[in-house]
Amino acid sequence: MNFSSNSGTNMPYGTLMVKRTVGVRKYPIDNHARVAILLQLRSLRRFRPRYNNLRWLNFLSLNNKLALINPKFVQAVELIGDDVQPMPKYYCHEIYRFLDDMDESDIPEQSRISCEMIISDIGEDEAMRMVSYARVTYDDGEDEWNILDGGSVNTFFGLEAADFDISQSTFAEIEEEGYYRARYANLEHVAVMEVPSDRYYKLTRNRSSALRRRTMPLSSHFQTSAAKL
Repeated sequence: MNFSSNSGTNMPYGTLMVKRTVGVRKYPIDNHARVAILLQLRSLRRFRPRYNNLRWLNFLSLNNKLALINPKFVQAVELIGDDVQPMPKYYCHEIYRFLDDMDESDIPEQSRISCEMIISDIGEDEAMRMVSYARVTYDDGEDEWNILDGGSVNTFFGLEAADFDISQSTFAEIEEEGYYRARYANLEHVAVMEVPSDRYYKLTRNRSSALRRRTMPLSSHFQTSAAKL
């Protein structure tokens, strides 16, 4: 499933609410994400006997998250337009990029002031988590936060290239410190992974375009289905 809009502009839609066995997550999404989610849900609705892989729900949210959700731990999915319910809070795209590069000298003054206000409001640690760390939530509700760097990003890039079609008991590297440390998560027991999307694409922008599914248009099959949504 591609991540980016196929058109030059896209409008906010509202809220994606995912009720899981270990809690509820709410994401602000645009219209393109809404269509992508509906198409994935339709695909998951089909019965496929003896099929051992499980395709995870995946989408980009407006609050800088590339979200990967294991359907095994989802009880319900609800799409709610912003005329029905206010969207969760999010910032403009550039703010997330500037927060991740606060040491850069070429940040516009007004943007720097906005970033400093956000840090003052939510705290520096929370601001850095929002733009620099991947969050892994297990089936028992436990959260792990790991810095997204050139090593750990390989896991998420590999999942993207495979269209998030995941075999059972796949062990994925979620933290890497060269020779000294590596940590692998059994994805069969992972409920949700959230990756800071701006940092993710910055770290993988030079990867092979053949593997970057977000730059590919929807297939003709999905284009036909999307037009009806």
